[in-house]
Amino acid sequence: MPGFLLRAFLLLAVECGAAALLRDPGTPWIPVLLAVFVAGSAVPHGTEAELGARFLVAVTAVGVARLGASAWEGHGPAAPAGLVVLLLLQTGALLRLSLRGRRGRRPVRRRGRRR
Repeated sequence: MPGFLLRAFLLLAVECGAAALLRDPGTPWIPVLLAVFVAGSAVPHGTEAELGARFLVAVTAVGVARLGASAWEGHGPAAPAGLVVLLLLQTGALLRLSLRGRRGRRPVRRRGRRR
């Protein structure tokens, strides 16, 4: 479980920093969201996450950062509700990826040649 908590807190810290940066209208949003995407795709490192899972976590992280900035500015109840849904999705994906590597797979039994 410590690996999951480290991944979750690291990604939340990146998303909070991005949301704080995106509150300012003069911030160039493309580099900020690109950095969040890269951090989100790197967070499952050490797990058996493939391209699809890494992309899901990264896109969700970008959505959390963007909706976090909108919720911080107070753009109605839709932004906080969407933020909660994306955070739950992100937490579930990270938990599943973190636990999948720990459980391990059963070794494949190979049949020996009969002579």
